[in-house]
This record gives sequence, C-alpha cells and structure tokens, in this order.
Amino acid sequence: MKWWLYLGSCVLVVLAPGPDNCFVLTQSATFGASAGIAVTLGLVSGLCVHITLAVLGAAALLARFPRLADGVAALGACYLLWVAWGMWGSAVEMTAAEARSWLGFYLKGVVLNLSNPKVILFFLAFLPRFLPTPCTHRSAHLCLLGGVFALCALVGMGAIALLGGALAASVRTAPESAILFSRIAAVAVGAIAAWILIPLFRRLF
Repeated sequence: MKWWLYLGSCVLVVLAPGPDNCFVLTQSATFGASAGIAVTLGLVSGLCVHITLAVLGAAALLARFPRLADGVAALGACYLLWVAWGMWGSAVEMTAAEARSWLGFYLKGVVLNLSNPKVILFFLAFLPRFLPTPCTHRSAHLCLLGGVFALCALVGMGAIALLGGALAASVRTAPESAILFSRIAAVAVGAIAAWILIPLFRRLF
C-alpha cells in the first residue's frame, strides 16, 4: 500500500469543506479556541467509534442496511437543529457556565461526527480500499488506517480551532459583533443539519 497516497487522501478529506471543520471554526470563533479544541476532541472520539465499528464489521452491516446509516445521520441532524435553535435564542448573552462547558462542546463534536455522512462514507467505502491484498490481519490494518486518519483530523481540526480562537478576541470586543457572529454561527449549524437531511429526504421521496 502507498502510505503517502493514503496520508494525502486523509488530509484532503479532513480539510475539505464540510460540517466538521465548519462547526469547529464557528464554535471557536464565537466561544474561544478552548471550545473549538473541545469540539475537536469530540470529533476525534467519534472517529474512534467509527474505527471500532469498522473493526467489528459494522461497515458491512451498514452497507447491507443503508437505512440504518440514514437513521443515525437523521438523529444527528435533528440534534444539530436543536443546537442551532439554542445558539440563536441565547445569542444576546452567554453565561459563564456555558463558556466553561467543555463537556457540552465535546458531546456536540461526538454527535456531529457520528452523524456526518462524509465520515460514514469514508469508513464504508473509502477506507477498505487501502487494505493490502491479501489481508491476513484485517482488524489490525483497519485500526492502523483509522488511527492515521484520526491523527490527521486532530491536527487539522486543532489548527482550525486555533484560527477561530484568534478571531474570537475581536468578536468579543464589540457586543453587536458578538451577537451577529453568534447568530451567523447558529445559521451555519442549521445549514449543516440541512446539508445532512436534504439527501436523506431525496432518497425517501
């Protein structure tokens, strides 16, 4: 297997515009780099779940029952709509407790990653293509490939969180700007949910 090709593919998938990096950027720009880092850790934890499921053979199960994968994505999208609604409603003022809620940001990252069709597709269709032929240690190779992807995600999303954190200071200096950016972030999260739900509705109807 050509590792440089796989590594380059991982970097492109991580940095390609999508729900994960958009969410990290908006959260860190609105609430600070620490929020973005917490979301990033949640995203990477979600990747670990994907890796575990791939090793256990869940990829084959989801490929056989695509409605199951659609259901997971739909639940995650509904959760994101709820998050967007809360962000819009609380845009005027965020309490100190919310600002310190690392667990809340972390869990949002986990849910977003588990419901992201891009990640599900990567582990269903893309990752197995890089397994050696013949493959005598499939589980070990899947763990290694998944670990490389998770490391790329940690570095890439962490960099985006720091970038968003650099914007947060300027956003917070002007209350009007903070309200505007928080509502822009709410719209962005809602758009992410729509991006997930629209293909599902098209397949259903």
